[in-house]
Amino acid sequence: MTNALVRPTSIAEHPLHDRRYRLPTPPIEALYTLITEALDRRRPGVMVYGRSRLGKTTAIAYIEALLSTERPALPVVTLGCRFKRVPSETAFFSSFLAAVRHKATGGRDAEQMRQRLIHRMCEMADTKASNQILLFADEAQNLGACEYEWLRDVHDDLQRWGKTLLVVLVGQPELHGQKATFQRSNSMHIVSRFMVHELAFRGARDAQDCATCLQGYDLQEFPANSGWTHTRFFFPMGYAAGFRLASEGAAIWYAFDQAHRSTLWPEAPEIGMEFFTAAVEHLMLNHSHQDAARFRPSNELWAQAVQASGYVQATLSGMLSDAL
Repeated sequence: MTNALVRPTSIAEHPLHDRRYRLPTPPIEALYTLITEALDRRRPGVMVYGRSRLGKTTAIAYIEALLSTERPALPVVTLGCRFKRVPSETAFFSSFLAAVRHKATGGRDAEQMRQRLIHRMCEMADTKASNQILLFADEAQNLGACEYEWLRDVHDDLQRWGKTLLVVLVGQPELHGQKATFQRSNSMHIVSRFMVHELAFRGARDAQDCATCLQGYDLQEFPANSGWTHTRFFFPMGYAAGFRLASEGAAIWYAFDQAHRSTLWPEAPEIGMEFFTAAVEHLMLNHSHQDAARFRPSNELWAQAVQASGYVQATLSGMLSDAL
């Protein structure tokens, strides 16, 4: 076997083995474009919504990592928004202070905590000589009217210090309904700051979407800049003979479509990245030993990979939840 076919490291060390990798997908690219345009044109808030397990939280991590390379001077904060039956101003600012890695996250005086937060965020911006700060609010559908008011105070305080805070709300479809509620209640001060630009976060909806996602495995390399793409790493002989995962878009879509039909779920299939990547990982991790110059995944292999992804079980669980 030539050196061109010898993996540079073991499969156990590859990031696919424990899901330590991120792939660009069409919805992630759309979100990244929306965010960068908002930053460049000083536009107000961005709102992203979609059902669970489509990859929204993964998208935050991917975009944060990409911005650290593309815009290293931009401070980026991710605030996890937890559901609370009774909103607490001190709890809100405590979570916020933890998100910006402040040493003192506790307190009983909300005003002092807010001032501590503003000071810390200004410090983050000044350290990087930036007058912009990006905030991801993950699971933002959990925010109530009070919490938006407290977030507005932070936004306005930073503006007084010459800092622009771009808030990207990321959450479930209920987030879109919250915007309509604020509009009906004439709370336009919230809408105008945080909910102007919308993006519906989608899963893969056809073979072309699948092919676009699969292409990431043909382009992303491990180790970095080694020439060993993920596809080549797991199927070096097939890769050398021209095999590319991007050519399997129709095949994996067919497998997911058939699985979806088996559930009798009436809505059209929309494959979340959690299930999509799980299926690809199953194929690559469990069938790399079949690598050969003529290797091509059969429909049966793709069906097994989709079954292993948990897509059917998750869809059936969703149907049961809707019926209750």
